[in-house]
Amino acid sequence: MSYRIPWAKPYIGEEEIEVVTATLRAGRLSMGAEVAAFEREVASFAGRRHAIAVSNGTVALDLALQIAGLGAGDEVLVSALSYIATTNSILRAGAVPVFCDVDPDTLNIDPADAAARITPRTRGLMAADYCGSSLPHDRLEALCREHELTMILDGAQSMGTLFAGRPALSHGTIATTSFHTAKAFLCGEGGMVMCDDPELAERCRRLRGQGEAPGRKYVHDVFASNHRITELAAAIGRVQLRRAAEVLGRRREILARYDAAFAPHDLITPVGHLPGTRPAGFSYAVRVPERDLVASMLDGVSIETRSLYPVPAYRQPMAEYAPFAGERRPHAEAASAEVLNLPVFLELTDAEIDDVVATLVTAVGVATSEPAGASSLAA
Repeated sequence: MSYRIPWAKPYIGEEEIEVVTATLRAGRLSMGAEVAAFEREVASFAGRRHAIAVSNGTVALDLALQIAGLGAGDEVLVSALSYIATTNSILRAGAVPVFCDVDPDTLNIDPADAAARITPRTRGLMAADYCGSSLPHDRLEALCREHELTMILDGAQSMGTLFAGRPALSHGTIATTSFHTAKAFLCGEGGMVMCDDPELAERCRRLRGQGEAPGRKYVHDVFASNHRITELAAAIGRVQLRRAAEVLGRRREILARYDAAFAPHDLITPVGHLPGTRPAGFSYAVRVPERDLVASMLDGVSIETRSLYPVPAYRQPMAEYAPFAGERRPHAEAASAEVLNLPVFLELTDAEIDDVVATLVTAVGVATSEPAGASSLAA
């Protein structure tokens, strides 16, 4: 379905088209100068010493767990309100996800709840900045130091997020990000692993490239696979990153306009941000009553929304999650029934934002006043 106001819309300009053409003409399509430059530029943007480009954000999570040495039987603390890639990566590593409740205001992992779930088997914490709204990195890092845990930041939504004036991606032992087409900065597909430890970085590079020994072509002394990114993706990513001030500036304007518009409406509650932080604006999340009905109404007038996430991670309907299906985290349960994510993208206009706001306000009013089953807005 083509929406008149989509939830996300990739911005591809003439510059991206030109660099792809130039890269094709150069004839080096994998792991060349564009990839190396992209890694340097992302490392600088993120406040990291090392960045390793990979094929996508999920691979970045898998590699982060591998280089951290987290595996069979290790418990890893994780938010109960997480994307499937986050928790799947823990399970693929042979580790055990320990689902923690969320802060009801920010929907980020709750440090107090995480602390209460630490056992002698806990070795790691993997957390994400929900929709680009910063985690309490100081509290989480203190918790990890106290209990000697490795912290991995799933920064798929964190490009541009600031905590206490520092990039969110500079926090944690290891951070990852994604350049999926829905993100603020995109390659189509692509990801990055970031750290400050040169040994971790070198291990990640080898795991990315079939475990090949440095300087010894076709000699492999580490069991690994192929997770390389293309030169084309890196070239697009470099152009996208050069537009960072424009992209992040516009996204923050969009968030501010939504905030101001929803302030008078008691039934629409924007998800909050920690004081002293600056969100990147990956998405704009609100909590509304009758969420599914409201979303259906917006869909009916061609406004696309998402729900990040409509069920807590432990209730995903697959066999691998069956051992966790009986768990309950009250704040995550409540949020998963109410959260609605509204359109945010570079070319979203003020008029379109106002249209989304007016339509949502009307839809919430209809959903909370009409009999069950009402599912359309008056023309």
